[in-house]
Amino acid sequence: MRSQQNCVTHWRARLRLLRDSEAAQLLEFALVLPLLVVMVIGVVDFGAAWLLKDKLSNAARDGARIAASQFDDLSSGSPPASVKAVRNAVENYLTNAKVTTCAVDTTPTGTVPTWQYTSTSGGTCSVFLLKIERRYTYPNGTTTVVATRVTLNYPFDWNFGHIIKLLAPSSTYANSFTISTNVVMTNLTN
Repeated sequence: MRSQQNCVTHWRARLRLLRDSEAAQLLEFALVLPLLVVMVIGVVDFGAAWLLKDKLSNAARDGARIAASQFDDLSSGSPPASVKAVRNAVENYLTNAKVTTCAVDTTPTGTVPTWQYTSTSGGTCSVFLLKIERRYTYPNGTTTVVATRVTLNYPFDWNFGHIIKLLAPSSTYANSFTISTNVVMTNLTN
């Protein structure tokens, strides 16, 4: 009888210890979970921003490549065919890469040699900017090179700011920022 009572007391002590350690683990998990969520959301947002930057760079590169191979037709109208070709190439890339379903305006602002297009606004469209500079110049040693520069500015909405505001309501993290990319390619024809 005595050994049976010792055995029961022994197991009760072990169960109490087990319950105490489970409670400690639960408390530790509750303390670490918010930090873990912030880290995971931050990594996901950073990855999405990196991917968007890569797609924007590719779209600008496609546009600059097309413009660099075009003849200088800047006196043939406003906007010239080479600028329209760049606009169309960038719009097609952004649509095919599933960056946006919004169209790029067909009427640019600006004059020779710089034109700016914005996205059509309305609905769920993010307003972005496409800037095409056909006679962009830069020095290369003792010569001045004539090139085309295509710039894309696109807004990125991220979740990190929302998560931080849940944990620290007085934080001032923005919920969106602009990702900008530009590509310069030497004009192959004059």
